[in-house]
Amino acid sequence: MMKKSVSLLLDFAIILLIGLTSSADVMDEGEGAGGDAVPPKNSFPDLPEFKEGVTVTVLDRVGECPRMAFPGDWLELEFVAKQMSDDGETYEEFDSSYSKERPLFLAVSDNEKLPGLTEGLRNVCVGEKRQIIIQAESPLMQVDPKSGLEQPKTDRPAVYEVKVRSILDQEPVNLFTKMDLDNNNQLSREELKSFFAKQAPEGMTEDDMHQVIEGLMRMHDLDTNDHLSEAEFPTPHQHTEL
Repeated sequence: MMKKSVSLLLDFAIILLIGLTSSADVMDEGEGAGGDAVPPKNSFPDLPEFKEGVTVTVLDRVGECPRMAFPGDWLELEFVAKQMSDDGETYEEFDSSYSKERPLFLAVSDNEKLPGLTEGLRNVCVGEKRQIIIQAESPLMQVDPKSGLEQPKTDRPAVYEVKVRSILDQEPVNLFTKMDLDNNNQLSREELKSFFAKQAPEGMTEDDMHQVIEGLMRMHDLDTNDHLSEAEFPTPHQHTEL
């Protein structure tokens, strides 16, 4: 039997899940997708002219542009979305990566999830923070129902504050989907066992695996329904202030 505590086994399991979930190649600096030149370090690209209905303000830049997004790349984003309340006095949050407890992954060329957001992130750099306002009644405000994003009310502008955490060469691995063998949007103990049986290091016993699975359930099954939903699934997302 492996001479490890339950705590160490859980640490292994969570690190494994996070590592596989967040794995993606990072493009070498100096060349973009399709061979486009990346602006030199310390040089941020000028904001392009955005489509009608989208207004963009740069809120923060981190000294230099280590990498700019190009078509074909994927953005890992933190965001908060707000709209004016019905009384017209305060802004109310209606969606965020924090409420979902995971970052938003968006393809640079994705015009389906939320076209106005994609438009407002053109020429964005890693670490950059932008405010993107999508005007009322704009067709760029329509959200793909399958995207997991909340649909803004279309009779008033939608304000998104977005920070780019990283830029990836390819779509990130959706480990939850791969583990969800029966496609019911939740993970059972048997599905967790099937996964760990393939990924476990040499010497991990049935008892070790049982302890890992029970520990994951105890820590992450917040609604105690004996399954892990995607929202409960461990991810690399860390809460930081926008």
